[in-house]
Amino acid sequence: MKNHGFITSIQPMSIHDGPGIRTTIFLKGCNMRCKWCHNPETWYSKLQIQYIASKCIHCLNCCLICPVSAIKGICLDSCLELDYSKCNVCRMCVDQCPSGALLSVGRQVTAEGLFNEIKDDLPFWIKSNGGITLSGGEPFLQPDFVKQVLSICREKNISTAIETNLLHDWKVIQEFIPLVDYWFCDFKIANSEKHKYWTGVENYKIIENIHSLSKVVSYIKVRTPVIPGVNDTEEEISAICKELVACSGNVRYELLGFHTLGFEKYKQLNMKNELEGVKCLEKQKLEDLKKIPLHFNLLS
Repeated sequence: MKNHGFITSIQPMSIHDGPGIRTTIFLKGCNMRCKWCHNPETWYSKLQIQYIASKCIHCLNCCLICPVSAIKGICLDSCLELDYSKCNVCRMCVDQCPSGALLSVGRQVTAEGLFNEIKDDLPFWIKSNGGITLSGGEPFLQPDFVKQVLSICREKNISTAIETNLLHDWKVIQEFIPLVDYWFCDFKIANSEKHKYWTGVENYKIIENIHSLSKVVSYIKVRTPVIPGVNDTEEEISAICKELVACSGNVRYELLGFHTLGFEKYKQLNMKNELEGVKCLEKQKLEDLKKIPLHFNLLS
């Protein structure tokens, strides 16, 4: 059993990742590649260097210190040019950056060490009936670590929630049922071929797991991120609703509006953004689509 996990960040005082005030831990590594993802830094299970040009003061310390000459200064726009094919992620540039323009994304933690980092949030969890939420990336790609974290919470009577894509064998998910109070998952597109084009994977296993999980847990919320030009039609949302009404009655359903808040991360991590130029979903359109689940008696 692995005694450590790989995370990207910890977000305290979260109010959108389960009941009450929660502390959300984002794990690194994902087995899907959604073209609209706003957390691309969680895709890869490896350390990455992120360059935030707006913070750069062009001191060129990183250029001088880099042992493989992977960084060059560009005087015209006061930005840096990073050759990621050369970079060995030694993090010397990060250590020498006085403005925080260069960051290392990802770090290893033990379950006990992680809990020690977040335990000061305990009064907020107790007062608000909140707790911790494990998100990603995809938490179940690190099952040993996740089990250890959830077990610590169980021992201390702390509420637990998990945000998962459910793209796993049922036997993997079953192991966590006693350890999780609130389950959150995405059902992005009903048609499996279309789902594969936009996310990189088919959706058969996800749908099967939603049905199975709805029979054995007391709380599961299914979410659909509504993406312009992808699934923002009455037909698309209705198709998902028809699938969900066949589940047990405790399934909740929520539509989430697409936003572009994570788009800058693609540039900062030297990653391709396939939806660059797509605008945020119009508020009125989202409100109109939210009426569809009500016709199927699916409540959030």
